[in-house]
Amino acid sequence: MSAFFSKPFSARVPMLAALALSLVIAAWASRASAQPGPDGIDWVTIGATNNPAYNREDHGGNVTGRGSVPWLYRMGRTEVTTATWVEFFNAVYARATPLAVNNVWLFEPVDWGAEIDPTYNGPGMKWRVSPSIPSAAMLPANSISWRVAAVLCNWLHNDKSSAPSAFTNGAYDTMTFGYDTTGRFTDQGVHNPNARYWIPTLDEWLKASYFDPNKDGLPQGGWWRSPNASDNPLIYGPPGQGQANALFNLPNDGQWRIPLGAYPDTRTAFGLLDVSGGTQEWTEWDPFGEHTSRSMQGSAAGSTGGAPILDRPDSISGAPPFAVADTFGFRLASSIPTPASLIFLLGVLFQPRRRQ
Repeated sequence: MSAFFSKPFSARVPMLAALALSLVIAAWASRASAQPGPDGIDWVTIGATNNPAYNREDHGGNVTGRGSVPWLYRMGRTEVTTATWVEFFNAVYARATPLAVNNVWLFEPVDWGAEIDPTYNGPGMKWRVSPSIPSAAMLPANSISWRVAAVLCNWLHNDKSSAPSAFTNGAYDTMTFGYDTTGRFTDQGVHNPNARYWIPTLDEWLKASYFDPNKDGLPQGGWWRSPNASDNPLIYGPPGQGQANALFNLPNDGQWRIPLGAYPDTRTAFGLLDVSGGTQEWTEWDPFGEHTSRSMQGSAAGSTGGAPILDRPDSISGAPPFAVADTFGFRLASSIPTPASLIFLLGVLFQPRRRQ
């Protein structure tokens, strides 16, 4: 400490700034993970930066060496909900001129908790959370293609603006969406560097789902094999009977009427819910390196042939970015908003000193 005070003020400023940055971000990250943000999404902050990569034996070596992330970020505690999707689709469709996005087909989800709003008289059309379905706002939205997920990220990045440009760039430039003459997709590989919301990278998804900073003691941490902070396979069944919404079907497709968050005791070490069940979740990763597919992780409601294999960290599946199926969905990733207190503090620390 005496060495610190022996330095001139100009030399101490970077040290003070680094300390202030770490303290304020840590406090902000803790607070940000405790409640939904102004965007209406319940976020979980993923810390333990520079965590060790996945190093456990798996069956295909698919993710060995993956999962280390050197930055703080946030993940949705659940997959994208009906409530968020209703707001998004109303921004898309409640307009006199239909919204057109390059090579993106904005289909209505097959299973979700919404219905056409009978009280709306135009322009365009609107949906509403169904008053006749229990917990409708928290039902997952499925039948989501990777490209539609990217458009939702653009809209959130642009503060939910209704301007057509708000849907076409921000996190992803939709003008890159397409295919070349060999059948390889031309969509940009990863989100824009300044994106505020995006589809998780494979490393981000794996870390949030299977890494535990306390498993083998700080600061090393360790990896689990199941998305419930354990190595024990999940028990599949309805709430109260099982731990995840997969590997079973209910009459009248009732498994799609199980809301997100219905298994509160099945959570990752960071606090994510429904990593198993709900939908399979898109990531940005190109799993085969051939620019024909994007990867999906986890199992989905109604999955009877894939789980429990799909709930292992080494299990990778993929589909073309335009593809739609009733098991496809996703979970948002986001940057950590910079708190006003940090901006003020850094302004004070770096304020020029007047000469006397």
